[in-house]
Amino acid sequence: MEASDLCLMLGDLAERHHVPGAQLSVYHQGRTFDLTHGVERSGEGGRVSTESHFAFGSVAKIFTAALVMQLVEDGDCDLDAPLSGHLRGQIPERHPLAGATPRQLLSHTAGLPSDHEGEQLRSSSMRRYLNSVLRARMLDAPGTAFSYANTGYAVAAYLVEALTGQSWWDTMEDYLLRPAGLDVSFLRDARWPSARNPAVSGHAVEKRTGHAEPVDFYVESTMVAAGGLAGSARDLVRFARAFLAPQHADPDTGIADPAVLREMGTSVDAAAPFGLADGWGAGWGLFHSRETTWWGHDGTLDGGTCNVRLSPDGGSAVALTTNATTGLLLWEDLVTELDRRGLDVGHYRQPSVSPALVAPADELAGEYANGDLTVRIDHRPGGGLTFTASNGFTGDLTAGSDLTCTVEATGRDQVAFAGRFLRDPESRAISSLQYNGRTLRRVSHALLKAA
Repeated sequence: MEASDLCLMLGDLAERHHVPGAQLSVYHQGRTFDLTHGVERSGEGGRVSTESHFAFGSVAKIFTAALVMQLVEDGDCDLDAPLSGHLRGQIPERHPLAGATPRQLLSHTAGLPSDHEGEQLRSSSMRRYLNSVLRARMLDAPGTAFSYANTGYAVAAYLVEALTGQSWWDTMEDYLLRPAGLDVSFLRDARWPSARNPAVSGHAVEKRTGHAEPVDFYVESTMVAAGGLAGSARDLVRFARAFLAPQHADPDTGIADPAVLREMGTSVDAAAPFGLADGWGAGWGLFHSRETTWWGHDGTLDGGTCNVRLSPDGGSAVALTTNATTGLLLWEDLVTELDRRGLDVGHYRQPSVSPALVAPADELAGEYANGDLTVRIDHRPGGGLTFTASNGFTGDLTAGSDLTCTVEATGRDQVAFAGRFLRDPESRAISSLQYNGRTLRRVSHALLKAA
């Protein structure tokens, strides 16, 4: 593996998928490669550098999880103690969230809705957000099932505030970013509401024409701990190396005791993230390669993508940042190209649906909901089904007789994803839809059939 070859590879993949700008950082066999391609903003931006800040999207969650691990190491937090003990008097005794644990928040098994923005913050404290979550409907009993939840990480941010006595923003800077020497910024800072967004521009890419339309990154103040950080692929790999064996760790990037950090990659029994990863720990997703399991996380946000992987036993780490919706396709091809060069990166393989085995459309059509996220499954004129999510994702849905489904996106190019429908164990009727790691409960069947 040589820098010149990796540079050409990155450029070829970016051109293939119409990605205006990207960073790639690889640590392998004791060597680090930091590569860049393209521009920060199509048509007018400067060249991407190794210091350019790209939006991390959901990859921000691994930083919030690491911050919690620091509190665990200090004895201020117990991963498996109920939140009611950490937040005394702030969660009603009979509320289901009282029995949830920090580990469940970080592993998406706390039973919380996927997205709950709540009210805008009036200060840098997340206390008001916690109160709004307590008024929202829980999805499951804590510890019983996996459903990817940005809400859990916003609650974890308030847990950090309650245990440290200062805002999540201050604690992230004081406990983690500055001591570790990581150049990571906030897309939105509740302490400084008028502060300039530090990240490069995102781009919505039309695959057919290759046109890249600049879009600005945006994240609600309540969701910054779940998806509002920005930085470089180089600093992501420096962060990831803290989870490798001592001989592979960056000597200038100490975060917490390695034994404590391993909790972030230790599989949680209830975490079965179908359609997203092969397993989940208290922060890291688990991704199988042919011979081992990698830890990692993926993120998307308003025209940007981010992917990070590390092999805790193999001593390798990879990070990719892009400023285009088609960065997801670039990542798919990058995994293949790195494999050809001797680096078998852990990656979730989406299940496929046999077109010869198709589930009855009438049985699946309806409306499904998880917190602020809703999905409508409608009959398509001429046959088949359509998928319409409240977050703007739309596509054509195909479901097999085993109830596994795939959605091919319409409009601007996005990677197709897999999901599955679930039956109620007693009535045997379709009761839930899982997609992209989220579980949505069926709200209506007859409503859509009558529409």
